[in-house]
Amino acid sequence: MTKNVLITGITGFAGSHLMDHILQNTDYKVFGLKRMNSSLKNVQHALDKIHLIDGDLLDETSLINALNIAKPDQIYHLGALSWVTPSWNMPAVYMQTNAIGTINLFEAMRITNCKARVLTSATPEEFGDVPADMIPITETTRIHPINPYAASKAAQDMVCMTYYASYKMDIVRTRAFNHEGPRRNVHGAIASFAYQIACIEAGLQEPVIKVGNLSATRNFTDIRDTVNAYFLAMEKGEAGELYLIGTDQIYTMEELLHKLINHSPAKDKIKIEVDPARVRPTELMTFIGNYSKFKSQTGWNIRYKIDETLETVLNYWRNEVAKKEMR
Repeated sequence: MTKNVLITGITGFAGSHLMDHILQNTDYKVFGLKRMNSSLKNVQHALDKIHLIDGDLLDETSLINALNIAKPDQIYHLGALSWVTPSWNMPAVYMQTNAIGTINLFEAMRITNCKARVLTSATPEEFGDVPADMIPITETTRIHPINPYAASKAAQDMVCMTYYASYKMDIVRTRAFNHEGPRRNVHGAIASFAYQIACIEAGLQEPVIKVGNLSATRNFTDIRDTVNAYFLAMEKGEAGELYLIGTDQIYTMEELLHKLINHSPAKDKIKIEVDPARVRPTELMTFIGNYSKFKSQTGWNIRYKIDETLETVLNYWRNEVAKKEMR
């Protein structure tokens, strides 16, 4: 059955890949909420297939307007400020966008009597520095955020729990571990590494990759698998439940950097240098989750292995650097 789907944050990294997944696998009508000045780069290829609506999570009136236009059956709430490092310099802005913005969306739904199912995307950063004897992390692991971004997403998650309990809203909550792919901003470590390698290959940068802390351990998922997980959570998840989304692809950042370098013809001349500006004030060293609850309930499995993901990311940045050179 055809459904109306509204994606907040559709022009972003995860939102645009989710758009692709829904368009390729369903006959759903896709609406996207975007800020007036948002770049359309990530959705340019699909502008004739989607319906974009200008709005802002901090402007409840614009959200009411978006809901009246889209009349959604499903809302994927992916709009957020999502980078850890900038959050230390603007914690209030992060809290306003991620927590208050979510309240505004839910209030707009109440005002318009919108009964859509909502999927929200939180972050494992909320768990903070988890003791080794509590790894892998599960849905019941206590949260202890240690950066403003994580605090804002924890507040968002509390909002979701409250609106589910108090107003019986149909909300499915997810926390996806590290996911990578094309279109991610160079604020992300993997995107930054790939961009720098592409610049080195093009002769635009000395053969030195600037890095932060490389000893952190994470489990990694291809963004295409992550958005498929979001889709399955929306279709099969239970209201009020939290689902962790992750894989058994566990690596240190250093291991992934060397994997990326090995994909480059310039690999023999590339050096690595720690840039103090890229080292976070606090760093979560081990981030490994148990996603068995989600997998057993939805049947989700990954299709893309890490080397394929890394090659896709590197080729994306090679193309981006080539476009920049042609301007």
